[in-house]
Amino acid sequence: MEQFCVRYINHGDIHIGLLRKRADDISVTMADSETQAALEDVVKTIGGVWVLVRNENLDEYLKEIGVNFVLRKLAAAASSTMTITREDNKIRIVTKGPKDTDVSFELNKEVVSHDPNDNEMKATVTWDAGKLTTDSSPTEGSKGKATLVERMMVDDQLIMIVKVNQVEMRRIFKKKS
Repeated sequence: MEQFCVRYINHGDIHIGLLRKRADDISVTMADSETQAALEDVVKTIGGVWVLVRNENLDEYLKEIGVNFVLRKLAAAASSTMTITREDNKIRIVTKGPKDTDVSFELNKEVVSHDPNDNEMKATVTWDAGKLTTDSSPTEGSKGKATLVERMMVDDQLIMIVKVNQVEMRRIFKKKS
């Protein structure tokens, strides 16, 4: 399938769409100006390369999701970086650490993802009031647990809060210089 980026200008508002060309079908997907503004705000607010400063309650969180003792200790001792960028109409989060991850998603659309134990999850990511929130639930037959992840700025730090059942874990990051 060929893809072309198309820019539309309508009464001063700029709308960016993606034209998809198929043998028997041409469709245009418009990303509305509200979504574009949210994507820009995500990158402006929390975009960049972040280095882990400390974890709070990491062991309890990992225990809650079923990670064994040895892997919990390795995770606690490991360093981590998180890179948040925008690619077209998606946000991309690349995490390098004891377990590397690379996820891309559109705001407000359900995607299939995986938890740290590789359990399949359904996730929807939203941006509201300076907070990037991922609401995940296990797919049918998955052993995963419903998880809420919030990323926000507090002073000059990126705070990542992960909630599973009654357990809350925090990861505090500083921007890489």
